[in-house]
Amino acid sequence: MATREKIIEAALRLAATRGIGSLSVRRVAVEAGVGATTLRRYFPTQVELHLVVAEEFVRCSVDDLSIADDKRDPSQRLFECLAQLLPSGGRTAAVEGWFELHRLSAGSDAIPAARFTIESANRLLAERLRRWLTILADRGNLRPEEVDGHASSALTLVNGLYLNALLYPDQADLDTAKNTIRWFAERVVGSRSASYR
Repeated sequence: MATREKIIEAALRLAATRGIGSLSVRRVAVEAGVGATTLRRYFPTQVELHLVVAEEFVRCSVDDLSIADDKRDPSQRLFECLAQLLPSGGRTAAVEGWFELHRLSAGSDAIPAARFTIESANRLLAERLRRWLTILADRGNLRPEEVDGHASSALTLVNGLYLNALLYPDQADLDTAKNTIRWFAERVVGSRSASYR
């Protein structure tokens, strides 16, 4: 495995097990089995390291699934894509990581890399959401001028579901979150999907 990929893999592993706040140059270098100088050759700043982690996380964990399959109900296709973004219920590592990232970007112990990571992850997710909605718009399932607004709403909804899972872990469950996402998908596509039911 090439050194850059080894560093990225180590950073992703650390972020998943110890949180985004653990992504110091020193820790990632140790986890990857390389020296700090070698790591800096590939990622000169901690911000660059955090950004690549955000990009890899989105690239590896969010798929287009069957969004372009015109034989299936468009609201169901959108729901399945959106469901990938949900917390799995309760205070999971994903929920904790989401909260930690926001705390580190704005809290009293804020680190600049965390803010850039949030911005990058949200930008990448918004791009993926726009891609899904554009595919549906191109097939006549929603109006093209609605794509940006719906993408923004979907990202806000997903972030809210994470916040709810963090604040109320005993009340948050995957079925409730999925029902919320299903409701959203059906409203976005609306009556245009009626012929698929």
